[in-house]
Amino acid sequence: MEFTPLTINKRHNTGKGAARRMRRLGHVPGIVYGHGIESLSVSVEPRAITAALAGVMRLNTVLALRFENDAEGKEIHAIVRDHQYHPVRRTLQHVDFLAIDVTKPLRVEIPLVRTGGRCLGEQAGGIVTQVFRNIPVECLPDRIPSHVDMDLHNLELGHHVTVADIVLPEGVKVALPGAQSVFTVTMPKAEKVVTAAEEGAAGDAAAAPAEGDAKGKDAEKEKKA
Repeated sequence: MEFTPLTINKRHNTGKGAARRMRRLGHVPGIVYGHGIESLSVSVEPRAITAALAGVMRLNTVLALRFENDAEGKEIHAIVRDHQYHPVRRTLQHVDFLAIDVTKPLRVEIPLVRTGGRCLGEQAGGIVTQVFRNIPVECLPDRIPSHVDMDLHNLELGHHVTVADIVLPEGVKVALPGAQSVFTVTMPKAEKVVTAAEEGAAGDAAAAPAEGDAKGKDAEKEKKA
């Protein structure tokens, strides 16, 4: 099995100050943790990781991490488990690599993509609701699909699509109950139209207590007099 290579560097200085200095030098600080290793502080070039994740698999790309100037050529298989961007500049600030065992199933989330154009329920005036934009799946790392298509053309008003209806490649299963809905099509709720007569009646009802209160106060004044 061949995976996407990515060169990383070991980091000996840690902490916020060291991370800031590293970013100024054009490197992104990160950490590698997970299967078979102790946590390692590393750094990676932004352009290198951007290129490695530019394919259709995006963050589900299985990487073959290689340390720069490592004569042994050892590799750590990993995926990006987390990453942070600068809130203003949108530059990559930190990345977490999860080391994995490529011989064992892995759980990742993949996009669930609707296809088939407007379904029958929409043609009848309904609205389709997509419950999950991404669905969790379990499979071997080399079997991770880039996405799953779901053809909704025949979905009728009042019906729904469940996890059990999703067709997946061999060796891939959804980590959700089979009865879980993923798409539904329902009629939109009608907005109540308030007529002028109803508005007038509501106004009269609101004014009535106030008028009664006024009469009550006048009666009390007469008794005291």
